[in-house]
Amino acid sequence: MTTERPTVFAVDEYEAQQFDGVLIQDDAVVCLDAGERARVIPMDKVNHIDADPDLLLTGAEVPDSFFGGAEYAFVDPSKFDRLQEHLDAIERENY
Repeated sequence: MTTERPTVFAVDEYEAQQFDGVLIQDDAVVCLDAGERARVIPMDKVNHIDADPDLLLTGAEVPDSFFGGAEYAFVDPSKFDRLQEHLDAIERENY
């Protein structure tokens, strides 16, 4: 998997910020570091999110129990045990 971290360009930030995961919800963007610390940015304060398409997860792949879920997300699951376990369970169900 890629080493590039998702980057968020926000209105109130001078420089873009990189995170281990970015969850896009209805009205907010939840930015995560591997230590599972979260920062929430209101959607109207986000200019742009730059992320590798290989990190894309759809809503069903991000459970609500993982920081409120997401419509879609850019996350390296290997950095978040809870998310990796969820994806492994989905994969087992598909067989």
